[in-house]
Amino acid sequence: MLKMPRFSFQLPVYVALNLAFSSVVLSTAPAPTNLSVTCHNFKNMLYWNYSEPDLRPEFTINIHRYTSGLVLVRTNQTYLDVSEYTEDTDGYYITVEAQPEGSEEKVVSEGTRFSYSEDFDTDIECVVDFPALEISVQQHKLEFSFSHPCLVHNVEALKKNFEYIVLFNEVKSSFDCYCDEEVCTEEIQLYDNFYGRCVNVRVEGSVNGIPTEISRDVCDPVAPDNTDWTMLLTILLCSGVGLVLLIILGALIFKKLTQPDSQSTIISKILGMVNSDRVVHVPEQPALSEVMSVGHTPLMETTDQALLDFSTPTCDKNPLFPTHVPTHFNTDAMLPEEEDHGEVTDEADSGDFNSGNSFSGYDSHKFPIDMGQGDIVEAYGPR
Repeated sequence: MLKMPRFSFQLPVYVALNLAFSSVVLSTAPAPTNLSVTCHNFKNMLYWNYSEPDLRPEFTINIHRYTSGLVLVRTNQTYLDVSEYTEDTDGYYITVEAQPEGSEEKVVSEGTRFSYSEDFDTDIECVVDFPALEISVQQHKLEFSFSHPCLVHNVEALKKNFEYIVLFNEVKSSFDCYCDEEVCTEEIQLYDNFYGRCVNVRVEGSVNGIPTEISRDVCDPVAPDNTDWTMLLTILLCSGVGLVLLIILGALIFKKLTQPDSQSTIISKILGMVNSDRVVHVPEQPALSEVMSVGHTPLMETTDQALLDFSTPTCDKNPLFPTHVPTHFNTDAMLPEEEDHGEVTDEADSGDFNSGNSFSGYDSHKFPIDMGQGDIVEAYGPR
């Protein structure tokens, strides 16, 4: 009788048990969890967790560069400084594989992305600190200064033109600064509503696609001194000169007033200047008409005795103009031509006409008239 070999039955059982045991071992190796990256000022640290440290796994870090390929780094720790494996302007995707000791199988964690550049999508925001910002509030302006980022972080990628904007008092101003300038300095004009309160100043910049920013509150509790010393000195100087001129003018006027006949002269000049635009009315001078004789009776018939017999003339209250021409004259008035230009004597002034004579039947005013040789008298008289 032919017997079947025993191994034919035991081999499949052995293979099945071996496969079952190996699958149990593999299923007990966990994957790394809580993968995270801290990236600050180009210092990049990778962290993760592993729940079964007794398996003494070996970790392989897969650094996928967006522009320069894959980098593999192995470690037994649950963290790794990847700064030396990462460039400053590139983007990265990182995963961690765990391989328990004595096993050929590896368990991969979920990945994470990070970058300092704004040109890549990232899961983690990497930060580059803004250089120390110095802000000073001066009259009518705000001055600020800082070092170029390339001098602070000493990174080759930052040795480019640094473009930045300043947000202040709801106003945005754009500036730029090169690495060879070392210190970037700018100023912003202030507004009146800034005095006595605090205002936020925000600076946002970027160099080679790497952003950086800073925000600070600037306070100016004391209002600025708006005294314009140049204008003040000018006003004081002009006031002093004007005061000296007024003193000199007052002294001259006082001297003029204290001198004889100065008051009338000054007053007349002042009145002349005041009334210069007015018409000066000169009083009319009385005009004497020439007296001509139109009668046949001689005017000089009286004797010497009659000439000496004069009565005192009667004068009206307003003896300016005569109303009648006298018929008798004083013989003393007939003086030689040499004496015609002299003063009138008292006798001539006191002489009068005969009060009994009247041309029109009523008393008339009488007054003497001086005549010289050759004078012709024409007047009205009895016919």
